[in-house]
Amino acid sequence: VCAAAEAQDAPAQPEEAPAAAAEDGPDRPEERQGRGFFSGAYEPAERRMWFLETEVNAWYVSPGGDLSIGGSPLAETATLNVDSPQATPMVEAHARLDPFTLSIRGSLLDVDNAARLAAPTTLGVTTYGAGEIVETNYRLDEAAVRLGYRLFQFDGDPDERGRPLISAGVDLLGGLRVYDGSLGVTGVSGTVGTSFTHVEPLIGFAADVTFADKYEIQFQNTHAGTPDIDGQRSFTVDIQVTFKYRPVENAAVQLGYRIRQNRLKGDDYEIDGAVAGIFAGLALRF
Repeated sequence: VCAAAEAQDAPAQPEEAPAAAAEDGPDRPEERQGRGFFSGAYEPAERRMWFLETEVNAWYVSPGGDLSIGGSPLAETATLNVDSPQATPMVEAHARLDPFTLSIRGSLLDVDNAARLAAPTTLGVTTYGAGEIVETNYRLDEAAVRLGYRLFQFDGDPDERGRPLISAGVDLLGGLRVYDGSLGVTGVSGTVGTSFTHVEPLIGFAADVTFADKYEIQFQNTHAGTPDIDGQRSFTVDIQVTFKYRPVENAAVQLGYRIRQNRLKGDDYEIDGAVAGIFAGLALRF
């Protein structure tokens, strides 16, 4: 009886918590696994599904190739002194709503120079003599609208801000390009000139690689053209490479190179050459 009384008077000993419960307490941080190609352990930021971006550039461009008016033999741009480089505006605007991007771009080219001809040159129905000074105006303005569809997107592991350390993508492009231009030559022997407009469908692709949302490399290549329609036909290859540095999220400075190979032909004119040069500018993103 005494032993039973002592057992009842003894204080109850607390039961030990299971080891697993102690290890999985509420204050224990949850382990995060690395993702993708890298081994970061941060939660990725939500991917931006839309944005607006405008680009304003100065394109230091030089025309090259051959020109003809009125069915005459082709004359080199160097002969007419319209191959000198000059700064001309080039602008672009993009609206992205994943996986689509709508883009509008335009550029201006207007060269007006004088040249002393080294040999007789025929343009249209006029033959200009050797040593004659002629004034040539060559204008070729461009506007294009295109729709891009993102075929591929890769996002590497995020940094401490949740932004991918590296991301890349490829877009399929389709759209329309419009040229509006004119050619004119004036000399003692006479004046010849013509103007024209071309509309051509285009197709191509664009690719981009971004590092830590600060450094970006863009490449785009489009092909456009039309068969012979009412005496007009055209063919264009456009290649552009752009390097961007984004010191803040919504602004970037950029530097690049663009070459556009043109073959435009009508009843009374022909342009077979290219415009090419470096460009620099500013991009704003919202």
